[in-house]
Amino acid sequence: MSTIKPLIIFCTITHFLFFGIPAQASSATKILNLAEQLNLASHPTWLKLLHYERNTKHSVVLTKNFFISSNGRNNPSAELSATINAYFAPWEPGNMDEHARCRFPARYFWLSQQLPLPNYKIREPKCQKLENWALFERVKSISLLLVSGYLGNPASTFGHTLLKLNTDSTTDNQLFDLTLNYGALVPENENTLLYVVRGLWGGYEAGFSDKYFYTQDMVYSHTEQRDIWEYKLILSDEERLLLIFHIWEIVGHKFGYYFLDKNCAYRLAELLELVIDEELLGNVLVWYVPVELFHRLNDIDKVRHESIGQKLIQSVRFIPSSQRKFYQKLNLLTTEELEIFNSIILKGLHFSKEELEKISIERRILILDNLLAYYEYKLLADKPESIRKKEEIKKQILLARLQLPVRSMPTIKIPDLPSPAEGSPPMEFGFNIANESNKDVFLRLNWSPFKKELIGSNSLEGDELVVFDLTVGIHKDEHKIFLDQLDFIRVINLNTLPIQLADENHWSWKLRVGADRIEKEGKYRYDGVVSFGAGYAWEWNKNLITYGIADISAHTLAPYVRLRPHLGFRFDWRKTRAWFYLGTESASDNKFYEVWGGKIQYQLTDRYAFYAEFSNEKATQSSIGLKWYW
Repeated sequence: MSTIKPLIIFCTITHFLFFGIPAQASSATKILNLAEQLNLASHPTWLKLLHYERNTKHSVVLTKNFFISSNGRNNPSAELSATINAYFAPWEPGNMDEHARCRFPARYFWLSQQLPLPNYKIREPKCQKLENWALFERVKSISLLLVSGYLGNPASTFGHTLLKLNTDSTTDNQLFDLTLNYGALVPENENTLLYVVRGLWGGYEAGFSDKYFYTQDMVYSHTEQRDIWEYKLILSDEERLLLIFHIWEIVGHKFGYYFLDKNCAYRLAELLELVIDEELLGNVLVWYVPVELFHRLNDIDKVRHESIGQKLIQSVRFIPSSQRKFYQKLNLLTTEELEIFNSIILKGLHFSKEELEKISIERRILILDNLLAYYEYKLLADKPESIRKKEEIKKQILLARLQLPVRSMPTIKIPDLPSPAEGSPPMEFGFNIANESNKDVFLRLNWSPFKKELIGSNSLEGDELVVFDLTVGIHKDEHKIFLDQLDFIRVINLNTLPIQLADENHWSWKLRVGADRIEKEGKYRYDGVVSFGAGYAWEWNKNLITYGIADISAHTLAPYVRLRPHLGFRFDWRKTRAWFYLGTESASDNKFYEVWGGKIQYQLTDRYAFYAEFSNEKATQSSIGLKWYW
């Protein structure tokens, strides 16, 4: 027996050396030949897996170890050959997770559907890191998240997009679901102007990162006070698995970052295009803002439903910011109770103890519970230097609350806010007939890549954000084309918080950088304008918002500095929205002159609108026409 056992081992090793390796090499050769016959290297899915963009000859992934072949970034055929050969590479004990099958599961999952890969397993037991990360048994669906805009960060002004892997969690927020984020890798304390310039011209690298949803919720909902809309998608098991596999492949790898187009929405649209047949990135011009992705999802969903009776979007869930939740809770307090609430915020609990003890225990509990909610909300959003004082006040309130009976806060229902993608798309083209101050009539054409204005159906709560709003005029008789107006940026931020709190910012503000065509001394001239204003706004009901703001502006024509106090009114009635303003503006003779104007828009569909505008300030006094959004 002792001589037979070594002989068996010797024969086994000899067989492996002389037959096993050639057999593997033969299998690899056959697979490579079949892949070449099927022209898989130029297959759209293979190119998407490598992130070769449309009409380009290289991958946009910058990280070298994303490719197996040294020439994989520029040669999809070489990368395909290297990927197939790597499939047959031996497993290294103690380093199983570094095998190509573990690093690139999406590639092999797709290749297994095109080629007879021997011994292929969808879930390879040796890939323990992938098994632990992917939670295959628990992930039931995939969602895209649309985050509202945030004016505190230039890159977030137009919103943000995330992807979430939904587990079978029964909690409403599913805080431990894995969430995929794409963002620029920006140095700490980067200068804002440099940040904008480098973001526009590709000065940053970017990448995907995966975190639990609660970390994203903490930043967006609790710190920046942004609302989120969750679009849960209907994907097949195969589509969902391919997408999860590919997310594993790309997390941590670097891409180039461009603020206008190669941004979070664009990269997540690329991922989704891997598993759906429809295009999400077709006909992208100069800009791809986050809401654009969701408009296209809505369009695909509608076409699918009408043509084959199936949908892409299962549901849309509104996730309100912590500020919105908190203010909804405050509605439970009476006017007198709100006065006590504000008094405690301003002076502390001991100064208001007497007023607090005059009311019933039930109402006292409600005030203290709301105060605890308030300080929780403020501690998450405030700057570090002001946190210590608030923590001390919160402790005092908590001690006072512990002396009262246990009561749960009443259940508060937050009204759903429609998704921004339910309104008009952001890009706008308009044409209208206009009337000049000398009564001449001419044609005007208007275009903006991003227009969310007060009278538009995509302005949810009365704010305005417009970028590069270009208007040109065409005189038919004179055969002349001229610039009529240009706004590089126009912002109106109306703070219409429903309850006045002592420690909250209640300011509304406006900003405009642009140029107007005006009539001066019988001639048409161009006046460059930089204007900023601040004031207050009031929402009387869902149909009426008013504001009072004082602007100070710098001009290229005299008077060079002007003051403009004015009132504004925004009406919303079904499909009609209107905005009017009335005020006075200082002039060089130390007098104030009346200024007024307005716009009215009737929404025909989410893509078309009829509108009119008028003003006593510019060369163009009135116009009427049509708008097209896309």
